[in-house]
Amino acid sequence: MKSCKIHFLPALAGDCFVLEFISRECIIVDCGYKSTYENELKPLLIELKNKGCKVTLLLITHTDKDHIEGAIEFIRDNGNSTSPNIIQVDSIWYNGIINTLSFNPEIEKRNHDSSSIQQKNTNHLLAVLLSQLPDRSGDISANNCLSFEEICFRNGYSINSCFHDRIVRRTYTTYSEKLNSAIKIGECMITVLSPSLDEIKKLSNALHYDMLKQLGKDYAISNDSKFVKLCELFLELKTDKANCQENISSNSALIENWIGTSKLSEMNAVNKASIVIEIQFGELKMLFTGDSESELWYELLDKEYDVIKISHHGTTKPNMKMLESTHTIIALISTNGSSNNQHPEKETLARIIKAGYKNIYFNYDHPFKSILIDNQVDYGYSVFFKQESIEL
Repeated sequence: MKSCKIHFLPALAGDCFVLEFISRECIIVDCGYKSTYENELKPLLIELKNKGCKVTLLLITHTDKDHIEGAIEFIRDNGNSTSPNIIQVDSIWYNGIINTLSFNPEIEKRNHDSSSIQQKNTNHLLAVLLSQLPDRSGDISANNCLSFEEICFRNGYSINSCFHDRIVRRTYTTYSEKLNSAIKIGECMITVLSPSLDEIKKLSNALHYDMLKQLGKDYAISNDSKFVKLCELFLELKTDKANCQENISSNSALIENWIGTSKLSEMNAVNKASIVIEIQFGELKMLFTGDSESELWYELLDKEYDVIKISHHGTTKPNMKMLESTHTIIALISTNGSSNNQHPEKETLARIIKAGYKNIYFNYDHPFKSILIDNQVDYGYSVFFKQESIEL
């Protein structure tokens, strides 16, 4: 192995990356769905453990199911942090519900025990929402009602211990300030580019309005596991249903004709609050963007990266500013291109190619695979499909 191997796991419409460094330290960025963990991530982690590796950081970029569901299963399966069943995990970064809510002054005033009426309403809403979501049961079992945060705490894992207010967020405003803002995790230096306090507050406001609508103007914040789980489900239901929308002219086989075909759908508050990080290991520099909007942080980018994970599975709008501002040797696009989301958009691919990105990696095949292969020589790029391991 060279200095780093990227395990680019098939995660359906989601994200799951494991960075395996020559130092035998690993960083996990998102865990996909439950099936991702069971079929892909768990066997890999067992293999890494047997090689003497440990996880120095588990990063969950945001609360969407296609990023966090596998992490819930992993931490539950791994058990106690001091005697893990699968692999040692030193730290976890994740912006959860309760600490996010605290950034709204209106919500902070409500931080007290909820009434028996609210508890009853919470139970009812939880049952309804669980029954509406795919692959969920309407039965409010103890298992269903544990949030990711609570599962971590019960098993002794440290969440956001590097941050004084226990929120993963950017605390600087300029590029020059960024240069002195890295956090040492094992042998890696990690810099948070997003979210800023503004994105945290906007997400908090969105949750506040959901609480008002569903629980009434007198609702109270509670640390009860069912209340926290209810908040998680509210966020899950905010997941974009049709964020990847293209005009019919995108059917052209000419890459130039793909420019201007996206309807440029906006990201929601959950996606905009995604954690975006730079990871530096020796001379190697990587950018992982979650589902964030690059408009919020493009001015903080370096001019060159070895690896960039394209945001939101290849939707155009969140990537435009990033593609105009920086260059990379390897671009990663994580999606199975299912009919439900139609990721990635062809305009994103055209912009990646026109920006001079030389190597484009997918973790699945796609219907337009042949078009991308046929255009490699003319446009000077290389494309790789179903690539689950990349050595750097």
